[in-house]
Amino acid sequence: MPLKDNKVYQTVRTFLDIFVQRLKVFDLFLQGAFLIVIILQSNVYLLLKRDAREGYHSGLIGDYVMIGSGSMEFLVGAAVAWWGRGRRQLALSFWLAVTSVAGLLVLAFPYIKASPAEVELCGGHPIGRILATPTVDNNVTLRTTFLIITALLSSITKLSVWAHGLTYLDDHDPANGPYFYGILISIRLSLGLSATSWLAASSVRDDWWQAHLSICMLTLMFAVLFSLFPTKMESFKEIDEARNGGADTSFLPTLGRLVRNKALVTQTVSVACLTTAVFVYVQYDEAYIQARYHVEAIRQDPRTSRVLPEIFRSLVIIFFVMIFRVRFSARRPDGVKSNTASRVAGVVAVFVAIFFAALAATGCNTGDMDGLEGSYQQPACSRSCWCNSERYGFSPVCSLDTGVTSFSPCHAGCTDYEDLNGFLLYKNCSCSTDTLRAVRGACQLNSCRLAYSIYQVVFVLMLAVAGACFLMQGMAVIRSVRPADKATAVGTSLATVALLSFVIGQLIYMLISHLTCAYSSHGACLLHTPTLWVACATSAGLAVMAAIASLIASRMPTDVVEPTTIL
Repeated sequence: MPLKDNKVYQTVRTFLDIFVQRLKVFDLFLQGAFLIVIILQSNVYLLLKRDAREGYHSGLIGDYVMIGSGSMEFLVGAAVAWWGRGRRQLALSFWLAVTSVAGLLVLAFPYIKASPAEVELCGGHPIGRILATPTVDNNVTLRTTFLIITALLSSITKLSVWAHGLTYLDDHDPANGPYFYGILISIRLSLGLSATSWLAASSVRDDWWQAHLSICMLTLMFAVLFSLFPTKMESFKEIDEARNGGADTSFLPTLGRLVRNKALVTQTVSVACLTTAVFVYVQYDEAYIQARYHVEAIRQDPRTSRVLPEIFRSLVIIFFVMIFRVRFSARRPDGVKSNTASRVAGVVAVFVAIFFAALAATGCNTGDMDGLEGSYQQPACSRSCWCNSERYGFSPVCSLDTGVTSFSPCHAGCTDYEDLNGFLLYKNCSCSTDTLRAVRGACQLNSCRLAYSIYQVVFVLMLAVAGACFLMQGMAVIRSVRPADKATAVGTSLATVALLSFVIGQLIYMLISHLTCAYSSHGACLLHTPTLWVACATSAGLAVMAAIASLIASRMPTDVVEPTTIL
């Protein structure tokens, strides 16, 4: 009996047709897959950082892997996008499956012991360079190899989400292209940026594998789900061959058309400038608020908690991007016009630059820090403590009698503490002169509270406006090429952005970090000087460059003839 006449087969096909093979379902699955891949990649970086704290790797291992990921995206991004353009749902399923398998292989090489980054006291446990000698871990080489492979594949999978998943949606419903794009960029800027804080605690425990296994299995689940979709649904918009001009769609001719498309190239440069300004800067957000406000950003101080701001951030970003999604969706049958999107992106990028300039200008007097005079040296009064500060980072305390901030309780020479309903009072602090007591937090915490609050509000607004700008830049890229070149154009654009932002841009910000670092260990900077405001100023300059490039792109001819947009 033919398979198509089998009742079980017919029942499965009916179920898929009614409940699965719908555009809204594909859109929902794409959102979930994008978020899961971001979470997986964030967890990989946290696991690499765990080994770095044990002394197996340089503290800059995350930066090096990111540069490697950007380089690989640049080399293969265009080819990956072109290769999967015919069956985009299957290409996306393939990359999700490969990434999941690589992540699961990490589980074959477990950690020897837990690695919580606990703040130490002078004489506390564990303490001293002798007691802190790392345990021999024979799994570290293979585990690191598969972690790096998973990080690299995660970057390719994210590229596939945009080049294959987004364009799949856009080909079926081009009028709502901004709607689809806006949801994905909202996820990247809101929930995606919170992934590290969600997973930070679980990544250092003995049961780290539970979260990692769950994430990998969810990734594999989405790989299976995308394989159930057809190449074309009933709502697919057939490509008008007249708009393609009978062009050769093989790889090299397609790549040649994209390189000669001045509007696409200029808009890609704009995307790269804004991506560097926002996403590379975000990696230094914690370092920035520690340097400029002496706020303990690694752990949650009840007086400077970042939980509510993160929730508030997600709501603001989603709401602001939604305004642009609604405004520019369903305006015309084939979507928003390229030069319109470029022009709007240019104007919005100016506001991103203004917010970055405001962040650079917002500061406070952090007062004196014991041992910090240009570069940082542990004070002589606590050098006998042999503090293992590279494991736990900046955890400021204030001596009650001297009014001077210390890098940590150990650096203040404190040997005991008392917990007063979450308010820590440290005792027997050798760097204190009379009372021998200190309290958690920098001495100027109260005077910096207003400036820090302003920073958080402006930071959220910057991300929200940047999300709207990314939305319009992305639509300008998609609408500036022929329909048949859409997937390859998105992949090529992202590959170029990876090189300019996550390789060259990453190196620029690493240089800024190095030049403004006051206290470094194993290559990683534990505390910067307040001159780290240069990073914000650099982002402001890059946002201005993004605005100029977008406005120039809006006046350039595209590679496809488009009807006029009615706004």
